[in-house]
Amino acid sequence: MAQQADGSRQSPSSTPSVNGPASPSAPPPRPGISLSTPPPIAAVVRPPGPARLSRTLWVASFVAGIAVVVTGFLGRDSHFERLKGVIGGMVPDGDADAVEGATAVVFLGSLTMLALVVAMEAILLAVLFKRRIWARWALAPLVLLHAVVTVITADFVVAPGADGVLTIVLLAAQFILAAAALILLFLPSTTTWLLSERVP
Repeated sequence: MAQQADGSRQSPSSTPSVNGPASPSAPPPRPGISLSTPPPIAAVVRPPGPARLSRTLWVASFVAGIAVVVTGFLGRDSHFERLKGVIGGMVPDGDADAVEGATAVVFLGSLTMLALVVAMEAILLAVLFKRRIWARWALAPLVLLHAVVTVITADFVVAPGADGVLTIVLLAAQFILAAAALILLFLPSTTTWLLSERVP
């Protein structure tokens, strides 16, 4: 309360102030303007139809190649006996242990090479679908290596006669699918999609 000149206190006046009711507190100051703009959110560009078809063919090729490796490994005993006769005929005076070791190296080495080629193709395909165009050029010679490995595998893993028909079909399918998938990656629409990564 305000105190008057005679010492008495005056009650506060209920009359509102001339300026009206008390104004709310001022808002906090705005932050300064930044000269650096945040990077734009990159738009997700959907792969074109040929690229998506290529990916499907690659996956089918991988499945066929893995099926060759798995079925060959599960039937390795019969393959070993057959290959031991073949290798023993090439080296008639060879030691039995040496022939058996060479058989294991030839057979398991063929399956391992096929599995490695499939794994490398799968890795490069994943990189390519991040729109890294160099992966396409790395796949091209790898498919040629795939052809060589397919021939080697057919020589040492495929059983003669009707027993080897399924393996022959799988080997042929996995290479044909890979070759067709590679061709689709070089079509103009796929190239445009891959090069769009470089557009700012």
